[in-house]
Amino acid sequence: MTWPGPDPGMKPIGWTATEDEWYVAEKRELLHDWLTGCERGFVSVAVGHNADSVRTLLTGLGMAVYDAGLSALDLQVERVVELDPQVLYCSPTILWRLVAQLHQVGAKLPSVRRVITNGEVLSEAARTAIQQQFGLPPESVMDTYGSTEVGTIAATCTACGLMHFLDGIYPEAVPPGALEGQPDLANRPGGDRCVLAVSSIKRTSFPVIRLVTYDVVQGLCRVTCDGRERWSIGRVVGRCDEVLNYGELFSAHDLDDLLGSAGVARWLAFNPDNALIVIGEGSRPQGFTRDFAERFPLHQQLIDLGLIPPPAIHFLGVDYDRFLTRAGLPTTVSGKAGRRVHHTFEAAWMEGLC
Repeated sequence: MTWPGPDPGMKPIGWTATEDEWYVAEKRELLHDWLTGCERGFVSVAVGHNADSVRTLLTGLGMAVYDAGLSALDLQVERVVELDPQVLYCSPTILWRLVAQLHQVGAKLPSVRRVITNGEVLSEAARTAIQQQFGLPPESVMDTYGSTEVGTIAATCTACGLMHFLDGIYPEAVPPGALEGQPDLANRPGGDRCVLAVSSIKRTSFPVIRLVTYDVVQGLCRVTCDGRERWSIGRVVGRCDEVLNYGELFSAHDLDDLLGSAGVARWLAFNPDNALIVIGEGSRPQGFTRDFAERFPLHQQLIDLGLIPPPAIHFLGVDYDRFLTRAGLPTTVSGKAGRRVHHTFEAAWMEGLC
């Protein structure tokens, strides 16, 4: 069996009207009982296929819904305090920033009973902050995991806390070495972590067989919950390819093109907690902030609205190799780092550098 390598381009995958209806209906069935009695919902998932469907999903469950769309974070804080919703449906980054703002102004939102996240990795730190801000037990926060190719793949079980795969989704671990030679496994997951592949024919216009998601998951196994045996994971840890989750998917290939055109040969990108940190060799290219905004207009819009943090971009001059040593990152004979996208970053690596 061939395990496909990463596609250097990020191509849109359209959904038919019938598939949109199926996607909403499936998620409505997933959430129906859990959201029983909830009347007011607040949605903030920015853009993308999921953004178009969430309002339809919640209104179909009988809720009055405010969809924040692409509005400024300050305005969203005002609106969510005014509405005092019972349900929050947000991307993790936006929700975490919303929680920080609410904490800053001393707003608790006492009516919030359910929180749903989608679109990015929900870190343990973010989950803890959400529960503390709204005084919620773990079973009141549901993380949903999906992809544009497949739709919803898995969701948090509020009974056992694991993420169960939906019916019709068949997961498996990509065998060690199957993606050898590709940049995604330069830092190979180990222990109970693996790179996830899924098969599903639920989307009739886009059936998938052993689709490599390039998501690293923890604890893939069969469990019995509520009398049913099913595939589950503990959580999604992050990606392992050259694509970052930064508000929306962010291509390292586009970043390489931008930096290369500015004469920057060596660079690294880090994606801790869905943020973006870029470390480059040499001096900061003239006009780079403007060029970044022009190359990534959607991400720049999200930054300007306060929905995602600005990127932290550092050019280290001759200290670049010292940074690599501190970070424990290998280099090839030519001096270029083997893999350019990483998800762990420590501030200590930067101490005393340019």
